[in-house]
Amino acid sequence: MAVQLLKAQLSLRISADELGRVTQAAHSTGATVAQFVREAVSDKCRQVEQDRPEPVAAELPAEGRPLTRSERLMLAAVTRHAAISSIAAASRAAGLSWSAAKAALESLARRGAVRQRTSTQGWRHGVRERSTWEPVMSLPGWRQLQAQAQHVRLPAPAAPGDFSGPVPPQFWPLLWNHPDPSSLSIPADAEYVANRLLNGPSAHAALWASARLPVDALRSCLRLRSTRPHTRDLINNALVRRTAAPS
Repeated sequence: MAVQLLKAQLSLRISADELGRVTQAAHSTGATVAQFVREAVSDKCRQVEQDRPEPVAAELPAEGRPLTRSERLMLAAVTRHAAISSIAAASRAAGLSWSAAKAALESLARRGAVRQRTSTQGWRHGVRERSTWEPVMSLPGWRQLQAQAQHVRLPAPAAPGDFSGPVPPQFWPLLWNHPDPSSLSIPADAEYVANRLLNGPSAHAALWASARLPVDALRSCLRLRSTRPHTRDLINNALVRRTAAPS
């Protein structure tokens, strides 16, 4: 047994301590060291193969070749989901691995189909910069690219539940007429917060409020004479979506 372990150590080129950990892991599964190593290497190879970006067709220029499956999924995700700000968020939206999502975004950016836009938004008592991915609909040939991703089916996002807890700090500047916005919480102060966010200047805050604040707080905004027509449309659409019976 000692000779076999020494041979395994030499073939794997690992230290004695590392070999001990491998041996312990193998024994815990009931396999021999050789079987355990073969299966581990095989699993790693399969994972690498799954994460490998799809090859780019070399015979066509980037502008003329069809989109790969990963690119179609990513273009659909960027077009349908607002405010994708990271590779991880893009990966979740498109249903791709992190490496495949990164490769698809970079490829689409080289073609000019997507780009990163940096904007400023209120954050605590100041502002911060935030970069998000967006489609470039002014690109010549955009219609042809969009047509390839038009019928792509993306993973269904999980519906967020009602928010509960202190008001997120990025919305504090919109609650400027309250002496201490950090003391506000949901659902206790939901009606006040809903009025300030839905009727305020930030579209991001209004969308968040329509999706996350309690529906009773949204209905209270409908009763206010100061609520603008387009805000009423946003609230009514949110109420229909959130109160509809699941199919």
